[in-house]
Amino acid sequence: MADLRAAIMGAVQVADRLHLEFGTRARADAGEGRVDVFDMLVQKDIPTMFRKLDKLLGAFLDESGSKGVIVTTQRQLPVQRYTAAHELGHAMLGHQPSADMEDILARSPFVDREDGRYAVQEIEANVFASCLLTPRWLLVKHMLQQGWSAADVANPDTVYQLSLRLGASYAATCHALQHHKVLGADRCDQLLAVKRRDIKKRLAAPYEPSDWRRDVWLITARDDGVMLEGSRSDLVVVKLHEHSGSGYLWRLDELEGAGLAVVNDNRVADPDQDLVGGVVFRTVISEARDGALGRVSIREVRPWLTNGEPLHSVNLGVDFSGPEQSGLYKAQRGKALQGAA
Repeated sequence: MADLRAAIMGAVQVADRLHLEFGTRARADAGEGRVDVFDMLVQKDIPTMFRKLDKLLGAFLDESGSKGVIVTTQRQLPVQRYTAAHELGHAMLGHQPSADMEDILARSPFVDREDGRYAVQEIEANVFASCLLTPRWLLVKHMLQQGWSAADVANPDTVYQLSLRLGASYAATCHALQHHKVLGADRCDQLLAVKRRDIKKRLAAPYEPSDWRRDVWLITARDDGVMLEGSRSDLVVVKLHEHSGSGYLWRLDELEGAGLAVVNDNRVADPDQDLVGGVVFRTVISEARDGALGRVSIREVRPWLTNGEPLHSVNLGVDFSGPEQSGLYKAQRGKALQGAA
């Protein structure tokens, strides 16, 4: 047990050193909402290949000191990122080659004893991945920006939205909240039992897409300045107060310009607010059809005043180019081409 505790602490320390080496906290303060694990793999010169894998999420290779990582193409971007972090953990911790299955997502990375089911190096790699992608300071940053309390993140819809902003899987986010003592073990288990499809259907209602493999982002006024990084078919649900009684309307044309097609748009009275003066809740659902990329400014303006200042605005970065497709990671393809020139 003492050896396991030492192994876990060692994995935590290596993840912390990478945060310092790559300045992840400063990058988050500058607008990056997640830790860029793929960039770390590039900078560490660890080739990262994306392939269709049978019953595996990823693998770590090490032949004569030459390390490499394989990640499945059959899962959404957050799962690809967690898998990549797990495989990077194997590389950074000097582990033996490993083929990793779905259970790296389901099991808690922080255990207090060995039970024979998992090799110590798999526990270490999971601890490393959790500490790398969901450090306490990043959880706090997102919770403060969104105004979420510990009680709020006991709600599965909120945990799901937090996971999207972290760029981590839903399960990894639940485990991180438990590890950092935001949630108890029982509530964590209850959240893990919730079907992600049910969460997505609640958030996207009344719209029904062709499938529910995509993620559903809920955007409010608190998301000003946030970078949305997801997959090609994700849905973006924008919910904002609109002061239509004073002539102000939200202009959403930049959503379309960035590749987000509006599929539903309605206005209703806000049941949770005692607001007067013609204030309504505007809900717009848009869909990334084969990707969306760019900067989006959503502005509440009086349409007849073309040069008037907006009453409110929400500015977003959008990159729905995931999940990563088959082949060598795109940044490494560029380096390989340069080296061959």
